[in-house]
Amino acid sequence: MAHLFTNHDKYHIHKTLGLLAFCNFILRFYYAIAYGTSFPPFESKAFSCSCVLIHALLPIASLSIPLPDKRNFAGPMIWKEFQLHSILFSCRHVLLTVITLLELWPTQSLEFSGISGGTKCRKEIAIMSECVIKYLIIIGVIKVAAVITEKYGDKEVRTTNAMPYPGYLTEYEKTRIKCEYAKKQFGATIFAVFSGELASSLNFAPLYAIQSAPFMMTLVRKGKCETVHYHRVYSATLLYPLYLYHVILRGFYSQFADFVICYIYIFSYTMRIKYSWNNMKMWAIAVPVIVMALNIIPDIEKKIIVDNIITSFLRYFCSIYLIYNEIISDYCTYKPLTR
Repeated sequence: MAHLFTNHDKYHIHKTLGLLAFCNFILRFYYAIAYGTSFPPFESKAFSCSCVLIHALLPIASLSIPLPDKRNFAGPMIWKEFQLHSILFSCRHVLLTVITLLELWPTQSLEFSGISGGTKCRKEIAIMSECVIKYLIIIGVIKVAAVITEKYGDKEVRTTNAMPYPGYLTEYEKTRIKCEYAKKQFGATIFAVFSGELASSLNFAPLYAIQSAPFMMTLVRKGKCETVHYHRVYSATLLYPLYLYHVILRGFYSQFADFVICYIYIFSYTMRIKYSWNNMKMWAIAVPVIVMALNIIPDIEKKIIVDNIITSFLRYFCSIYLIYNEIISDYCTYKPLTR
């Protein structure tokens, strides 16, 4: 059994950053529960951004720790390809979260909000500019990930679909869990490009899964936990963003834009997995729809919808029905991991 702490992290930089990241995860979760946002307005932007940047420095600091180039299929153990992917996708969410917190997106400008009397044309330009920027970030990350896989991985034996599973699971159970893992990765990208008042919380939320995975893999490699423990923790952190969105942030109160987001979630996964659309084509449709839906539909909704007992009931009913079905699906999918 390997020691958890080794001499590779001589100055304890990685361990310190790991502890700070863990504390920040707890803090953001507490804020979400207590204040309905992971980044409450009373917290200074400097502090918020500093806390988020920890989650980029943490995986980067892991580069000082030697890892095997080849994957060990005996268990979910971290290797070079996964390490580099973890750095890449962590930095994606950190970058997008920080930009949101600093209110640097075109749709967060004073002109867009109407404070400075912005015109309709300016608002359209702001929305389209944000669509282009976010699309380029998403595609850029995907391209870099492909380069990493080309050098250190295998195009067929992918990081998720070839992950070792507990031996007692049936092939059907493994396949179902793999499908859910893949779906949640599409959800993470959707949350990465989220816009509007909930954006910072949802840009940040996928980091729970992105950074819990290499941590649990390290524990497996060092003999501190088993394969099933990795999957339990990873699946729980994968589920968090969806429930954060609908239960904590929305409070079971659906908006019209939520239905568009749900459709895009289904669309992106179906087109990519079932119909083999390439990423550039698929996200060229999904990203603009997400950004436009979150910036345009709420204004339209305010103008045409009158809030009353009936509309409020329908909003709560749709949200509760969605979450109920999600809970049933998740329970059936992940129940085998509790055996």
